[in-house]
Amino acid sequence: MRFIKKYFCLAAICFALGFAGYSFNSLSVSAEDDAAFSTPEPSATAAPSETAQPSETLQPSETEEPEPTKLPPLVSYEKTKKKLQLKYDDRYTFSKEVRRVETESVTSTKVKTGKKDTKVISVANSNKKKVFAVGCGKAVVELVDGTTYGINVKPAKISLLLLVGQSNMEGSHSDDKSKAEYTNNTILNYAGKVYSTYGPSCRSHYANVGNWSTASSPLSVKNASKFVPDTLTDNSSQNQWCRTNNLTATGTASGKSGIDSALADQWVKKLKEKVWVVNAAHGGSSITTWLPKKGADNNFWQAVALYKACERTLNKEIKAGHYTLSHKGYFWLQGEQDFKMNAGDYLNYFMKMHRAFKTQLRGSKAASYKYVHKSLEFAGILMVRSHRKPTSLADLELTGPRKAQYYMCNSSKNAYKDIFLASQLSEVWLKNSSVKSYFKNKYGTDAKYTQQNKTRKGSLKLPTSLSQIHSTIHYTQLAYNELGRDAANNICYALGYASRPSATTKIKVVGKDGYKDISSINRTAVKNMNVVVKVFPAWKSKKLAIQRKHEVISYDKWKVKFKENKVFNAKLLFSVGKTKKKFTVYSKNSTAPIKELYADEDGVKISWKANSYTSYCNVYRREKGTKKWSYIARLDKKTARSYNDIFAESGKTYEYAVTAYDADGNGGEKVIGEVTTLL
Repeated sequence: MRFIKKYFCLAAICFALGFAGYSFNSLSVSAEDDAAFSTPEPSATAAPSETAQPSETLQPSETEEPEPTKLPPLVSYEKTKKKLQLKYDDRYTFSKEVRRVETESVTSTKVKTGKKDTKVISVANSNKKKVFAVGCGKAVVELVDGTTYGINVKPAKISLLLLVGQSNMEGSHSDDKSKAEYTNNTILNYAGKVYSTYGPSCRSHYANVGNWSTASSPLSVKNASKFVPDTLTDNSSQNQWCRTNNLTATGTASGKSGIDSALADQWVKKLKEKVWVVNAAHGGSSITTWLPKKGADNNFWQAVALYKACERTLNKEIKAGHYTLSHKGYFWLQGEQDFKMNAGDYLNYFMKMHRAFKTQLRGSKAASYKYVHKSLEFAGILMVRSHRKPTSLADLELTGPRKAQYYMCNSSKNAYKDIFLASQLSEVWLKNSSVKSYFKNKYGTDAKYTQQNKTRKGSLKLPTSLSQIHSTIHYTQLAYNELGRDAANNICYALGYASRPSATTKIKVVGKDGYKDISSINRTAVKNMNVVVKVFPAWKSKKLAIQRKHEVISYDKWKVKFKENKVFNAKLLFSVGKTKKKFTVYSKNSTAPIKELYADEDGVKISWKANSYTSYCNVYRREKGTKKWSYIARLDKKTARSYNDIFAESGKTYEYAVTAYDADGNGGEKVIGEVTTLL
């Protein structure tokens, strides 16, 4: 009897232990979890340990001598009625908790060992409804209610994007903004979608820009690899600068400032793929420091070293079957430091850098780059401002870098075919009213603004003043968010990565001041007039075409040129599809200036001065307030330079105009004068 009692006690203990083991230890765990976006600050999540999933669990029997029994086997992937397709490192949350997972087939391998991945699906330790795609292949998931899902995990498409330039590309802070304003306003991305790497340009930026608590040395050619982990999902390093989840909502992410997070967020939304952003920008840098000088540890070679270190890691991941490479390209925001440089020099420097980036970052057939052997597809330029005064129109002046950048982005010439205008959005923010109208028109309400900008801050309000966006040379994080999103959109649309939206095209022709539309202003111009054409929306810039109306006028890069000894006026026609904009240029020799215009008892007397290129002049009259001119006389320059209008009615105010013509009939600018006839 005593033996029987001991036996049943032992059976009861086994039952309890077996049930507990079934409830908890049968679940796989992940090395990372997401924090809820609804919380103001994502709380830190301890890295859970990974437990083995038992293949079977003993259940007690009602007989005196219980025999071990197995759980009913799961159906195969093919026989499951509900199926899910995930990409590697995706997260998915079911409506009910997961009871067990069974791996059916694995097609991927571990990056570090080359051996097959042991699992396809893993279950989060803190949320039993949530699973992670930790390998590629097929698995069956059973929920606690008995529902089964067949899950097929495939390699994920991923883009590898480089961010280069100076401080506004690096993500530097405005002098009048706190670090918390940047940290709390940075866009939070979903883990498993966005990866990031940042090489700081100076020692202080590890904390101010990277927002890391552990110190890091500035980026150099020699230390570039230390910023890049061996695998994209390895975020276990105690050094935050060697993790790839810094732009996400995970507990270990601190959130880098700058355009990085918003650009990545929008890239993922548009392409439905993953992205790895690599920031190697250097604050305060001139474009001359981005030239590929041999043997130099300058900004160019540092960016190359960091990007290639990322390529090597991605190459291992692709070889392991986790990813496939989708797109490679770089974004450029620079020129404040070079605002005094002439446009021709800036253009030459940029093209040297551009060609060198394409050469250095195209991958190779070597084992370390075999799977990332793909050319850079684009350079996306975020238009620079002039480094004058961010709160005034002077910041839009057509300095050398701005002229050169607009030219490259607008040109369809083969040399510039892969250089695109990523954003000219910053030109909108010039005063409080323009800031307010932009955000109001785009988002409408504070609630919608908060909804589309997932940040650590619980709620956001629509910006209404320039100080919230661009009060100093550096943008605020709210502006960085808009610039990053705009840059991703325009590149995706321009290159056809995403469906293009319907949009009304606008063309604006501006002169040296950089903002005033001069296309409808007839003005006497000096030779080689500075002109830049702006196309809205920015992604249509490459479609700009220029139709010449006269053999003596040309549009060369950023200058309108014409031969003054042969022409009195000439027209250029700019077009984007069916949208057209006409620009008329007058030679400085095209006028016949009025010398005298007065009324007496005999009528209205008008005289003018004709230059050496004038063949004849026409005289016109109209009553003030009307639009239509009446032709009243033609006078040969050699015989007459004055006219007496005896038909003008008394007591009326008239406008008179004189237009000079050359021997070929080319007309010049109308010179207008006003007079009131006697009663």
